[in-house]
Amino acid sequence: MTLLWVRIGIRNVIKQRRRTLFNVLALGVNTGMLILLVGVLRGFYLITIEKTVDLRTGHVQIHAEGYQEEKRRLPLTITIEHAGEVTRAVESLPDVVAASPRIVCSATLSNGRNRAAVVLYGVIPSQEERVGVVLNGVKRGATLSDSVQGILIGDRLAELLDADIGSSLMLFAQTQDRANNLVDADVVGIFDSGFGIADRGAVYAPLSFVYELLDMQDEVTEIVIRAENLRVVPKLTEEMTSTVSSVTTEPLEVQPWYDVARDIVAAVKADLVSYGIIGFILVTLAVFGVSNTMTVSVFERTGEIGALRALGMEAKQIHAMFLAEGIALGLLGFVIGSGIGALAAWYMNVYGIALPKDAIEAVSMPLADHYYARSLAVDWLIGAGLSLASAWLGSVLPARRASRVPVTAALAKGVR
Repeated sequence: MTLLWVRIGIRNVIKQRRRTLFNVLALGVNTGMLILLVGVLRGFYLITIEKTVDLRTGHVQIHAEGYQEEKRRLPLTITIEHAGEVTRAVESLPDVVAASPRIVCSATLSNGRNRAAVVLYGVIPSQEERVGVVLNGVKRGATLSDSVQGILIGDRLAELLDADIGSSLMLFAQTQDRANNLVDADVVGIFDSGFGIADRGAVYAPLSFVYELLDMQDEVTEIVIRAENLRVVPKLTEEMTSTVSSVTTEPLEVQPWYDVARDIVAAVKADLVSYGIIGFILVTLAVFGVSNTMTVSVFERTGEIGALRALGMEAKQIHAMFLAEGIALGLLGFVIGSGIGALAAWYMNVYGIALPKDAIEAVSMPLADHYYARSLAVDWLIGAGLSLASAWLGSVLPARRASRVPVTAALAKGVR
């Protein structure tokens, strides 16, 4: 008699086949979509971070004190003076793959007819190619080298200025003392980073070339560091702060990528909130679906409830019987949802979704041209928990209502 209520609850799930089928399919689809959603969210988050690190920030950046507050205007007066010593020191740390000093400044590039405002990156090519991906993404021509005095531009910028390999363009910038300077710059390569803003407005040149243009020497505006992986960044930032302070008395700031790219982090968090709302809607629909079915079941089986109560079943056992029915629906829904989720997750993990190039270029954050899910076994545990929770929540009120049905009134309706 102890588990009689469980057996009756399962029997009712099997007995009401059509109703069970609809509920199980609804729960299954919701569960499958939730499993897929978790994997897609993880993939979106990780791929966006990877692209941000590759194209914009590296894992860690070092600036002179006060530079970050003025970074929007790309100042040339807030610089790191002993960049070589600092770079060698941080590269000696065990979790550092490479470090690359840069000068970053605003400039104008022109073909004599059209001109474009650009961000000029002065880099040491042999070090920069180990930190970012732009120098490794040359579409036409050759990448930069320490001995070549030319520039590397994005494919969108090349279209705008009608430039190709070997084209001679005019590069204008203000020196550190705000004097105007203009030099001829030959295009040695054209890159395609997949990031519209960079492809339209970034120019890369050897550091020696930029020193000459800006009338500077032995100074940089930032040092970009690539670490072994994202997990070591917090620890590495602390170690790097200590290392930097031991090799120079300059007031330098060591910042992890998530402090440098706060706009990207905020945008990703906003997207995560949106996806969280979608997940909440799916769970809510599942709860109301189960609740509606169980409520109808209570009304249809009022006589049956009265008969069971008359035979000695307690109110708490009636309550547990309906909860058992809901949980059985949740388990069946999870089984169906696991299959749906596995199929959808396999497709998204292997093939992903291709994003239109125009859509990628329209946003101000680095996006991949393909997005993939990053599904893990824990996603199915999350799906199982949400499926069971949805079924249980949808059964709570109907179960309580069933346990409070008066025995005399229930018997008066008779058993169907």
